[in-house]
Amino acid sequence: MWQKNKPYLLLLPAIGTIVLLFFGGLFDGFLKSLGYFPALGETTIKLTAYSNLLGSAEFWTSLSLTLRIAALSSLFAAILGAGIAISLFMLNETTKKEVSVFWNRLFQLPLTIPHLVGGYVIVLLFMQSGFVSRVFKNLGWIETIAEFPVVVNDLFGWGIIFTYAWKEAPFIALMIYPVLSRIHRSWRDVARVYGANNWNFVQEIVLPAIVPAWTIATFIVFVFTFSAFEVPFLLGVTYPSTLPVYSYQLYTSGTVADRPEALAVNIILAALMVLLGLVVYAFSKRWNVLKGWN
Repeated sequence: MWQKNKPYLLLLPAIGTIVLLFFGGLFDGFLKSLGYFPALGETTIKLTAYSNLLGSAEFWTSLSLTLRIAALSSLFAAILGAGIAISLFMLNETTKKEVSVFWNRLFQLPLTIPHLVGGYVIVLLFMQSGFVSRVFKNLGWIETIAEFPVVVNDLFGWGIIFTYAWKEAPFIALMIYPVLSRIHRSWRDVARVYGANNWNFVQEIVLPAIVPAWTIATFIVFVFTFSAFEVPFLLGVTYPSTLPVYSYQLYTSGTVADRPEALAVNIILAALMVLLGLVVYAFSKRWNVLKGWN
């Protein structure tokens, strides 16, 4: 009976383990970012690591690069994901079930590919000696493969942006599509009665309906790309590097004295994500109030 009346008790072991490992590790990293290393005889709390980071041009360059990559990746993924979701929604309304199932499976394919594998695919396709450059050369569009623009391991981070955009677009579409499935066919028929075409229907009905889910999905992608390590490590350059790679470099390449700075980078990343989460929550709540969905 206690299991039926209080099912949350069954979740306590799993929740306790997650909380202990996540928040325990975060708290331990925060203490060490303050210079608290009892194993090394350091027990004095100080803000030296944070002051060194905030005064470092390399940190601000890495932060700027990370923000640019995360923002552009999220923007492209959001636009592409919304386009995929709306296209599938309109397709399911007008075509046979077998056709719509095929396109649904096709657009979900990137979800099954790990990010590291996706980054390696971008390397094979878009590096200067890759598949696309050789196709361009064979078609006569470029004379040598050296004329192909540098997309992989470039200073701007286009290779990383392309990887995240095509990898995360199906995720955003998957988050949006359940909202679209609640839109009844009769709404479209009523819109046609009042003279609305497909674009008017999307603009006036579909877009306002998906904005809350779209915002949350885009924020999730932004947080992931902002703090991800493997793709920037594979497709980025040595300098400047994104903040996760910069933290890894400090922790592994520097001395023990550099480790508080490496951990401070991670704490700053976590603090920025919490702050952005509050902003997105406030925006979503504000949007619901304006639309009368509260």
